[in-house]
Amino acid sequence: MRSCLLLLVCLWSANSAPAYSQLPITAAADLPAFFYAGDQPKLQFVLQNTSTQEITGNLQLELFDAVKKQPVDGWFFNQLANQYFTIAPGERSVVRFPLTIPSLYTGKVDWQLTVRVDSAQQQISGHVDIKEASRADGEEQENHVTVKGGVRLLRSNGQPSKSEAEPPITPFSTEPIGQPVVLRLTISLTEKMDSCRVLLPLSAGLQPSGGRVQLKKGKAGLLVQKSLSDTAISLTLYQLVPGLYEWDYKFTTRYPGEFWVPGCRLLLFNLARRTYRTNSTTLSID
Repeated sequence: MRSCLLLLVCLWSANSAPAYSQLPITAAADLPAFFYAGDQPKLQFVLQNTSTQEITGNLQLELFDAVKKQPVDGWFFNQLANQYFTIAPGERSVVRFPLTIPSLYTGKVDWQLTVRVDSAQQQISGHVDIKEASRADGEEQENHVTVKGGVRLLRSNGQPSKSEAEPPITPFSTEPIGQPVVLRLTISLTEKMDSCRVLLPLSAGLQPSGGRVQLKKGKAGLLVQKSLSDTAISLTLYQLVPGLYEWDYKFTTRYPGEFWVPGCRLLLFNLARRTYRTNSTTLSID
């Protein structure tokens, strides 16, 4: 009798507890390191069927405040948190979860993806940083206007000829993933400057294409470029005379969603420091 009871308890435990056995499917996150408050990303995960049979299952994405450990799915409009998938043998599939980052949220968000196939399941987890979006554009200087300028987003084929125009990207257009993009900064100085430091915060949907910045218009005594982190680029121009200056930052559209493209902050040094901030814009990628 005692052995029968023990057998029944073992059978009940096996049927009630989730099975974490190794599934013939792998899941990996394909996400940027950060978002800005107000971004509308599509969190992207790549599934790979490593078996010789077709696999059908479902996914569940859960979001948590990293500090309070409380669910924030409703706050982030995670309305497609549960999705089904079917993957052929040896094939891969990309699954996206559209979100809207609250405009007042900053800090870390933990995510957890559960993959279920029949009674077995496995989980992967991670986090993303949500950064504050400072959307104040225009001049910050108090004295007379020393600089005017702005930023334009342009579509590029990677190696445009001199006669080939680079069409502008507007907030109403959608760019495909993998599209070369140029962020062109133009400034006009009305007086001589010892130096101009340009701080460019990166957009979450764009990936830098590398390479050094080359002046298209204007001439500086010295140009120093460096990456401050994975979220910003710093460029300093020295010995500037009055006139027009223009240069490009090269990127590739990398992640799907609608993202804020921050403006540049220019710190101009002469006898005193003046600050100027260019316009910001948005970019849709799909």
